[in-house]
Amino acid sequence: MRNKIVSFLISLLMIPPVSVIALDLADYTDPNYQYQDAEMGLSFSMEEGNQDQSSYNGSARIKYDMEYSTLPLKWNVTAEGDTDFSRGGNKEDSSRKNIRLDGGTTLKKYFGDYQGTFGYGSLIVGLRDLEDGGDDDPYTKISAGIGYGRITTATPLMDAVRCVEDLVKYGLLLSYVPYEVYMKLAETIAKEPEYKSRYGGREYEKYWYEDMEQILRESGILKIETLGALGIIKIQDILTDEPVLRRKHGWEAGVQVDYLISDYADNDGDPGLGVFFEYAKPYGFKWQFIERLEYATVLIDGKFGDAVHYFTNSIEMNYEMTNKIDWENQWELNVTLDPEPDIDDTYLNVVDTGLRFYISNTIDARSGINLSHKNQGENEDDEVDSRFYFELVYTIF
Repeated sequence: MRNKIVSFLISLLMIPPVSVIALDLADYTDPNYQYQDAEMGLSFSMEEGNQDQSSYNGSARIKYDMEYSTLPLKWNVTAEGDTDFSRGGNKEDSSRKNIRLDGGTTLKKYFGDYQGTFGYGSLIVGLRDLEDGGDDDPYTKISAGIGYGRITTATPLMDAVRCVEDLVKYGLLLSYVPYEVYMKLAETIAKEPEYKSRYGGREYEKYWYEDMEQILRESGILKIETLGALGIIKIQDILTDEPVLRRKHGWEAGVQVDYLISDYADNDGDPGLGVFFEYAKPYGFKWQFIERLEYATVLIDGKFGDAVHYFTNSIEMNYEMTNKIDWENQWELNVTLDPEPDIDDTYLNVVDTGLRFYISNTIDARSGINLSHKNQGENEDDEVDSRFYFELVYTIF
């Protein structure tokens, strides 16, 4: 009995929002896609009373993500900056602040099959100013390599599913929508940058929506001749005002050579090697899984045996609970293996789980818990650090 109940609950989590028989987000393979997002988050708390002075804890971050994808090319840019600041309640406690800035860009050129072999180059930069000291010189590394595979963004198809769901709900479409209609809608949704370029930022939506309406009309699933004002408003709500959890599928793997221009300890001029593997899969219409595994090493004086080895494994598992709430989960493991006998290996685990509430098209709220554990022999405290947080997020664009 218990197994039947569990199976039933799982089926509810995986059930598609409308009748989309034989439709899978992995069916969407159009490589042409443009996306950019920038957001700023802030959290702050203060305590007074029964202490020598007011105490506070806060953090601020800004994040940018851009993807430009065509048949032969993929270009990604990421940048993130964060700072945390605090002061204790004891009289001798002073203000503390840490600042970190990280960014990177990768360009991939596909040869022949757009899902096959590709060459790529990347640049990684980093800056930091840590209160507890440490090395704070700029970090810069360039890489070049060759890989195979492709991860495709399927968010346009999810947008199409959401649009059809609402149009069926409000009685504007027949309950059964053919597979081909979803694909044609997704292809049109993905062409938003083309409409902006052709008709301008003020007028393009009119032509964009008209072409979507034409697809529905030609398929014969419109209950009346046009979508009308209600139908256009519902499509606009989803495509413009309601964020959709990004969907990706596929895998990529690559091997590269690196050149360390400078690290935080001001070491420079050393070559390196790297390997990566990334896998993405949406489960049903609600879950999104992403895993990225990386290995890197810097060859000091060209010697592999004397090199420090870095392993990173990052896993995301996110769930779209409703159109306004996402459940976001991430686990990251960083392992540093040092050949020096007097230096302990380092194992750092960070787990973050929380809910994101979409309050408006520009304001979100995130609340959750962050757990971290660092194991470095006798050099680190072996306790698990936990932090509850509430963050307001402003979407810049």
